[in-house]
Formats: sequence, structure tokens, C-alpha cells
Amino acid sequence: MAKGLAAASLRQALAAFVVWMVAMREISNQELIADRIPANDGHHQGLIRFAHTFNGYTFLDGADPSEQFRANWADLSLSELRCLLFLYVRADRWDGGMSTDWSLMWDLVAAIRGRVEAGELD
Repeated sequence: MAKGLAAASLRQALAAFVVWMVAMREISNQELIADRIPANDGHHQGLIRFAHTFNGYTFLDGADPSEQFRANWADLSLSELRCLLFLYVRADRWDGGMSTDWSLMWDLVAAIRGRVEAGELD
């Protein structure tokens, strides 16, 4: 029985690893499909996985994000919106989830989806 449990645990771990690896794949703006952007369904893992499809650290290239994102969201490009979502998710990770504003992040995902639907892929 212990052997069966170990095998089941290994299968679960492997499945989780595959999901994690897929989630960590960067997706360019041109590859985004609106229907595949997570919907606000209460499952935060989809939002987190989506946020990690964009490398905000590379995008910022050492710049101070507080300077770059002072504008209204309407003034931000799709890449800037995706970077902002990435930064919110990373901040949530480092805060241990203590200061998460999920409604703000879901609004940001909706703004990203709107840009993709409009074909504004900058």
C-alpha cells in the first residue's frame, strides 16, 4: 500500500511540475488569445500562471517601475499592463499573500483581455 501511495504522490508531483513548467513559459503579446486569458472565476492560480507568462524584470531592464506606471491604465501599452500584473503577483508572493488586492489584479487582467480583443498588441 505504501508503494501505491508513493506512486500516486509521484504522479501528482509530476503533474504539478508539468503545469508549473507550462505556466512559466513566456508568451509574447502576438501569441495572446483573448479566450485563453483567465476569467475572474475565483481561481487565483490561473491569474498567477498568466502573470508569469510575461517577464516583467526583463521588460523593466533595471528601471524603477514606480516612474513607469504612474499613468492611468488607459495610457499604458499591453506590455506595460502585463508588466504591472507581473509585479503585483510577485509583490503578493514576497508579502506572503498578506496584502493581495485580487479585485485590482482581476481588473488588470480584464484590461489586458480588452487590449487583446481590440488587437492592440503593441
